[in-house]
Amino acid sequence: MNKIHNYLHSLQTPNAFFNISYVLMMLMMVLLPFTTFFMWPIGILLIILWISEGNWREKWDNFKTNDGIPYGFLLLGICLIPPLGLLTSTNMAAAWSTVECYLWFFIAPIIFLTASPKIWRKEHFDTLFTLFSASVIVYMITLFIHGIYKTATTGDINYMHYYYFCYNSHHAYTALYFTFVYLLIFNHLLDNQHNMKKKHVIWLYVVELFLIVGVFCLYSRAGILAFLVMQLIWGLYAINLKRPIWKYILAITVVVFGIIAALVVIFPTNRFTQEAITIRHKEDSDKPLDPRLIIWQASWDASVKNLPWGVGTGDGSETVMEQYHENGYWMERTKPLNAHNQFLSALLTNGIPGIILILFYFSAPLALAIKHRDIMLLSIFVLMLLNCLVECMFERRAGVDFFAIMIPLLILKVHVSDKSLTK
Repeated sequence: MNKIHNYLHSLQTPNAFFNISYVLMMLMMVLLPFTTFFMWPIGILLIILWISEGNWREKWDNFKTNDGIPYGFLLLGICLIPPLGLLTSTNMAAAWSTVECYLWFFIAPIIFLTASPKIWRKEHFDTLFTLFSASVIVYMITLFIHGIYKTATTGDINYMHYYYFCYNSHHAYTALYFTFVYLLIFNHLLDNQHNMKKKHVIWLYVVELFLIVGVFCLYSRAGILAFLVMQLIWGLYAINLKRPIWKYILAITVVVFGIIAALVVIFPTNRFTQEAITIRHKEDSDKPLDPRLIIWQASWDASVKNLPWGVGTGDGSETVMEQYHENGYWMERTKPLNAHNQFLSALLTNGIPGIILILFYFSAPLALAIKHRDIMLLSIFVLMLLNCLVECMFERRAGVDFFAIMIPLLILKVHVSDKSLTK
């Protein structure tokens, strides 16, 4: 406890506003994997502290130093998407809910990219990412405990996979969190393995193995695809650095394919052989179709019809359902589905301005990853791209808050690291 107390004390700075804000950021990282309920009030408190601090000229200089021009403006630009769609929306309740959902797209760039690299240190980032990782791991343990308990008491092994396993949240976002923490730990091992005690290294490898199992138990196809792509990217990265950890990558790859084979055997009726949601054509009702292909086609057809401004921020799901029926399909559920593709969703709801703004937003982490040769920025770009191709990641707080916070935080971390290297 004394070590923890001394470490936390070392994180304090003479800037009282920063110290209070940093406590809120730590709380934010702990709560994010479990609930987004407190994210809105934490964001408001951070903005109040930011305004109270003043120092506007210094904040503007920091914003420019931290790639605020042009990349900070690109990150801020996406928060314009829902307000633009209010002009054409008829479902105002859903529209205003989306506007509220996008709040962190505005808050995070303002808070992090106007921060002074002179105050922030490597230890500040390490603490925030460690807290997020620890919270995700604790959440994962609760899922395993729940799944094992329900399996033992009911005899139904399905509680160990898909939405039965991830019983209180969306499996795609949980898989995203698991994969991101897997990469954070992997990056830590890559940089510090030779300086760590053997028992700590073994412990982190065990945690990594459980994260992999967790990703596959969640049965998110987007999550599994993203994990496999990141495994390849980081394997090549480790080989390029000529680090012996590439052997670990090879072993993990073998484990991954073993898990896939085991899951297919254990769960013969799974998401890779049978869809949970069945969409059928009216003229051939005995032939089930891949839901996403039909959803994407309907979303595209509806988007083209409503160019250039889209149907409005709150009207996307209803419009897609109408297009399903117009295209001659029916589905075995009554609740409307979204476009299951963030790019199609932006085009459908906000037209050409919406798709332009979202493409700008995606360009920021990619451009900065290339500019600074930062593997974590590249990783979060790939994770965001792959997940947004098959899910509307920005229509749930779990997706918005994660990407809105992590991208500016990683950008600031790059500048703090560059500052420390030039000393």
